[in-house]
Amino acid sequence: MAELIPFIPKATLTAAANMEAFVRMCRHDLDVYGSDLDFDAPTWDVTKFYFKRGFKGRMLLNFVEEARKQKTLPGSPVKEPFASQVKAYIRYYVGIKAPTSPPLMEIRAMRELYWAFLKSGLKPDLGAINAQLLDQAVDLADTRVPGDYGPRVGLHLRYLSTFLHEKHLAANAPVDWKHGLKWQVAKKRRLGEAAKAIREKKLPSDRALRALPTAFQLAKSPQDIISTSVMALLSCAPSRVNEIFALAADCEVQPLSEGEQGYMLRWAGSKGYPDFIKGIPAVMADVAKEAICRLRDQTDEARRIAGWYERYPDQLYLPEDCAGLRGKILTGADIEQIIGFTRPKEGQLWAQRQGIRATALVRGANGRTSRGFKFADIETAILSLLPRGFPLMDKATGLRYSEALMIVRRREFGSRRQARWRCMFDAVSYDNIMKQFHTADGIFARLGLSNPDDPITLKTHQLRHYLNTLAQRGGLSEAEIAAWSGRADVRQNTVYDHRTPEERLEQGRRREKELANVRGQRIRVNPPVSREDGQKRATHGHATEIGFCEHDFASSPCSMFMECLHCTKHVCVKGHDPQHTKRVSLALESARRSLAEAEAAMAKEYFGAEEWVRAHRGTIDRLEQLLAILLNPSVPDGTLIRLSRSGQYSLIEQAMRDHEAVTGAVLLHNHRSEAPDGLPGSDA
Repeated sequence: MAELIPFIPKATLTAAANMEAFVRMCRHDLDVYGSDLDFDAPTWDVTKFYFKRGFKGRMLLNFVEEARKQKTLPGSPVKEPFASQVKAYIRYYVGIKAPTSPPLMEIRAMRELYWAFLKSGLKPDLGAINAQLLDQAVDLADTRVPGDYGPRVGLHLRYLSTFLHEKHLAANAPVDWKHGLKWQVAKKRRLGEAAKAIREKKLPSDRALRALPTAFQLAKSPQDIISTSVMALLSCAPSRVNEIFALAADCEVQPLSEGEQGYMLRWAGSKGYPDFIKGIPAVMADVAKEAICRLRDQTDEARRIAGWYERYPDQLYLPEDCAGLRGKILTGADIEQIIGFTRPKEGQLWAQRQGIRATALVRGANGRTSRGFKFADIETAILSLLPRGFPLMDKATGLRYSEALMIVRRREFGSRRQARWRCMFDAVSYDNIMKQFHTADGIFARLGLSNPDDPITLKTHQLRHYLNTLAQRGGLSEAEIAAWSGRADVRQNTVYDHRTPEERLEQGRRREKELANVRGQRIRVNPPVSREDGQKRATHGHATEIGFCEHDFASSPCSMFMECLHCTKHVCVKGHDPQHTKRVSLALESARRSLAEAEAAMAKEYFGAEEWVRAHRGTIDRLEQLLAILLNPSVPDGTLIRLSRSGQYSLIEQAMRDHEAVTGAVLLHNHRSEAPDGLPGSDA
């Protein structure tokens, strides 16, 4: 998106005046969604600003009272001033957040708020929102659409309310409003009839699982072969169908060493997960290989056409038997031969529908004359059908159409009456796959595996849920399941886990038995040792520049991190290293210089300088004590030097002091001598 101009409200203006200025700025000064955006239009076409794999339709933002459905008349536009305010907010919001998908849910939330105004008998105006209207909007949404729609609306209205309050755009916008609805999905996911219904909806039926491999073997037509191969790949490893749309034709990864049997695919990540190499289980490797081979065979011609247009973007691709037609006046029959139409006069009718005028009469091979069309006009019309974004098919991965696995000839998934084009290609879309498996008259019915009275349907996401549930039953760790599924957040595994309560209970019992066996067979309990024996066995944890540390890191982390000079567990052996005295002297000189700089800063009343003066003085005091002992001839070499406790707190003590300052609860005695032996604050 374009660079955003921040809106800065003026304290001297009323909320209504600030709202007018905000709408005016978003209308005239912002170029989010393009500087040529028709701000007042009830529908914004934002297709070119977003990319969605497998989607070829238009992306629209509808500022109407009721959500529009496909093939229906436009809804009534939202009334002013609410319409302009919402449009301004959406344009500003997109500039701030830069979402990767259109802000449809944000607009739905605004629509619920709009109806809350009307239900209350008020004129819709964002500047007049209050907590009661927000509550009513969420209640209306929850009543109208059961489930988690209401809470989702509430989340977006909370962000709106905070924005209006912070920007002084609504006088009565609550400071910290929250919706009071509970999320329903989490409650229904585990137990009861609701959980059972969710499992049945998310998982494929047994009939579908049995019918899919049969359909894979019976598929003969290109569209059946392609769609069943996609489903076969989704059955090999938990994946999203959009990731298959981003596969390259050479996605197979060769084994790292000769003789290795592993099979992997170069996979495109989604939803925040990076591109990665997806391993296919050995039991499904042959299925995946066959699916990739079939897809590659069925889409090879489309890649060849795409490669032509990449090399010659302004020239029409002609099949070999049409090469002699370039630059000539074309008859309707010539157009049919180039495109691939099979019905008589279809070429001439197609040219007329494109608005191409006939230029002359042409005598055909049969001696008849017919109307002719300029080759350049036909060429321009066909070139205008190149897919959106050509030559780049996938913006996220940089995949080109000529490299992609999932492209086909134009109209490959059309009806039987529609011809498959010979001179143009297209990307396989989600709708192409969905119509094969989601409908009662789809591929299962066409291949005789079901009938309309008892249909078999299968959705792409059901296979992902099924494989994740199998992985849970098989005992894979959460990290392994997330990595196999290409999932950035391990917590999302829960949504795909559809084990029954009985399965969970039985799996938990098996795990407890396994742990009990491990405890009984492999773990040895060591007898306790005395303090004296422990000291004899003790070894230092790590060396420092002037000694070594006696702390037992196996029992606890260091509580004096990077403060060895102030720690009583730090020991210096006199004479062990002749460089000790030199290092202490250099450190003392450096600390004195730092103290002088800190005192100069304190004299100038710099913030925090006083704390630095105290710290440097404490360091100098410790270094002077240590240096005096190292230089004292009466102290023999080999003496262990351990300085007495300083006034500096350990990390635990400092946390206790901070807690006391915030809450007033005393966790640490004021005098160190009062602390029990062995606890923070004692000298033990």
